Amino acid sequence: MAKKLTRDIEVLGDMARAFTDSLNLEDTLESILKTLDTHLKLQRGTITLFDPQSETIKTEVAHGVSKRSQKLGTYKIGEGIIGMVVETGQEVVIPDIHKDPRFLSKTGQRRRSKGQRIAFFCVPIKLDGNTIGALSVDRKAKSDDDFQANVRLLEIISTMVAQAVKLDRLIQFDRRELTSENERLRRQLKGRFDMHNMIGTSNSMQEVYSLIEQVANSKATVLIRGESGTGKDLVAHAVHFNSLRCEKPFVKINCTALPETLLESELFGHEKGAFTGAVARKLGRFEMANGGTLFLDEIGDFSMNLQIKLLRVMQFKEFERVGGHETIKANVRIIVATNKDLEAEIKNGLFREDLYYRINVFPIFLPPLRERKNDVMLLADHFLEKFAKENGKDINRISTPAIEMLTSYHWPGNIRELENCLERSVLLCNDDVIRSEHMPPSLQIAKTSEHSDGTMTLTEIIENKEREIIVDALKKNGGKQRKTATDLGVTERILGYKIKKYEIHPKYL
Repeated sequence: MAKKLTRDIEVLGDMARAFTDSLNLEDTLESILKTLDTHLKLQRGTITLFDPQSETIKTEVAHGVSKRSQKLGTYKIGEGIIGMVVETGQEVVIPDIHKDPRFLSKTGQRRRSKGQRIAFFCVPIKLDGNTIGALSVDRKAKSDDDFQANVRLLEIISTMVAQAVKLDRLIQFDRRELTSENERLRRQLKGRFDMHNMIGTSNSMQEVYSLIEQVANSKATVLIRGESGTGKDLVAHAVHFNSLRCEKPFVKINCTALPETLLESELFGHEKGAFTGAVARKLGRFEMANGGTLFLDEIGDFSMNLQIKLLRVMQFKEFERVGGHETIKANVRIIVATNKDLEAEIKNGLFREDLYYRINVFPIFLPPLRERKNDVMLLADHFLEKFAKENGKDINRISTPAIEMLTSYHWPGNIRELENCLERSVLLCNDDVIRSEHMPPSLQIAKTSEHSDGTMTLTEIIENKEREIIVDALKKNGGKQRKTATDLGVTERILGYKIKKYEIHPKYL
């Protein structure tokens, strides 16, 4: 009895290890059958699971059965002993399979041996109250066999099998959810960075759109030039998501954000022990972007040492990790961007001329915002809608004086500065209209600088505010002066005087 108890404990211990060794269901089930064979001396063993789609019971794993025979082990509900066990949810024990007519032996693996008795055990696999399959084993029967003890052990094991199946289903569900979410995010990114969603109707932007269309489906290296804040990263995304590589990774790295030593490791990866702190192998951005696009932002800040290594990758399509000797192929399209004058950098010995010609295959120049004044209000309206929605505010327009500030400002920070300006204005605004006082100080100063001393008198400040209020009220009422006068609490005659004084033209509002 003690010997048998020790054996059962060993069986269950090995079963537990089988669960922890692998998350793959087939590997786990095969380990379970091998463990049973080791401790119980099986001749054959199978784990079958019900397939709801085909409404059949299929053999998932088998021990002591050939692959060809395993394919034959398919049953309908109620067919044979396995079908009966799945249908009823009750175990079946056959002391001698050669004397029981219910035994179908579909696999054809069992042959009668003279003087040998084969016992067959089949227990249901139950999950959440439902029978999802069966665990069956057969072994040589002995005269002193305790069949019920064997059944109890197999029932415990079948419970463990059920948990393995449940875990596998959860993993498969999570994978499907992750795949679905990944595809959704890819579609979202593709839509967000679709060239047709870029904002701007000026001639210079129309030329940018045309260049993106021409280069997107090629393998050419793209050099995006322009001042900081002009949207070079949006163009890089648009080129990728409109290319044949759109389903592959888009990987970005800002070359100014990291020192040279870390930047090299980020780009090419490193081997364990390559330097202090390299406790494990790390993949670089080139490997992460395999098959897709690598965007090197601000390439003008590359050190001369890294410029040489980048040139090699672009020439020979291969590289080594830091501290490694294995040569890795680089199937990557490269897009670079810079706000620097690379030609001047070459003259000053700060940028390699050969690398310049490698990256300057297809240049795209992004104009500064001050050269595309017609796009300022398109962008402002877009950012207003975006930040009003994010902050739960019902702001639907920008006042005329505020518009004048936006359109007359020179925007040294380009689109990024305009975006920050609108975000600030939305946060300050507690009305449904963005007004001039909501604009940042930089725009206020630019407006007052029209005066010789750069300041405004109290009378001028009051008059500007009064004009802004009247213009907003007229806009709201479609230019109707009577309704506007009522809303403002003044007579129609006084309103007419103010309109004439401030040279307001209601019919054009």
